[in-house]
Order: sequence, then structure tokens, then C-alpha cells
Amino acid sequence: MLEIEPGGDVVEATCDHCGQPMTRVTGFVYQDGDAHAIYIASCYHHDGHEVWIDGVFSPTWADDADDHFTFGCRVGPVEGQAEPGASLVAAAAPFSDSATFGHKLTRDEALAHPRLGDFWALVDHLLTNDAVVSAHMYGPAAELD
Repeated sequence: MLEIEPGGDVVEATCDHCGQPMTRVTGFVYQDGDAHAIYIASCYHHDGHEVWIDGVFSPTWADDADDHFTFGCRVGPVEGQAEPGASLVAAAAPFSDSATFGHKLTRDEALAHPRLGDFWALVDHLLTNDAVVSAHMYGPAAELD
């Protein structure tokens, strides 16, 4: 069972590309009480409402381990579909390299990664259970675009 740690960091900003307001949520997710993932969900208003989600995983979460890896996806409108779709993308592309992200997976690497199912479960959980992400994608304001 996945659980989002309360008190995630929410930052309101302006998108560098389009000048529209955006919101970024950074938080931690636990699975059955154990550290599971760090997530960064960037909520934009590009061509409707979209969220770019980066999920950082580690087999150990040990302070001295260099074993982090990051998946990335975009969730948003897809031409010809009534509902938003999710697509793998290069992980954490707008962010500088750091030990937190570890190895940023390319789309092809993510498709072949044994933890891909864990990432999709994280994305589903965030879309449903992170109040900021869920409201951005499915709330009343999303229906106005």
C-alpha cells in the first residue's frame, strides 16, 4: 500500500517557457511503511492541464549509497482522446544532475527497467491521492480549458 507523506513542498512559480503560472509539488511516498520514492510533480497549463512527474527510486535509501534512479512521464491531453494519457519521457530533464536523482533514465531505459511497474503505480497513486496534482488534472479548473 502506497502512502504520501503529509507536508510535501508546494511551490508556486511562473513557467520559464510560456509565462503561465505553474505549481511544483515535491514529496515522499512510503510503501507499507518503508521508504519507496521521492516525487516531483510539475503542474503546467501547456495545451490544457498537464503534469510532468519524476519519480526517484532506490533499492536501499542508504545515505552513502549511489543507487538512485529516476523515471519521468508526462500526463496530459492526447490528440484524439477524451481523457488525459501518460507517456514516458526522459527523467528530470529540466533539473541539474544530482545524487538525489542518481541515474536519470531515458525513455528507452525506462521501458526496459524492471521497476517500471512501480513507477506507473506511483503515478496512478499521485493522480488520485496528491491533492494538488489531482485537482490540477481533474478538478473544476481543468474542465474549463
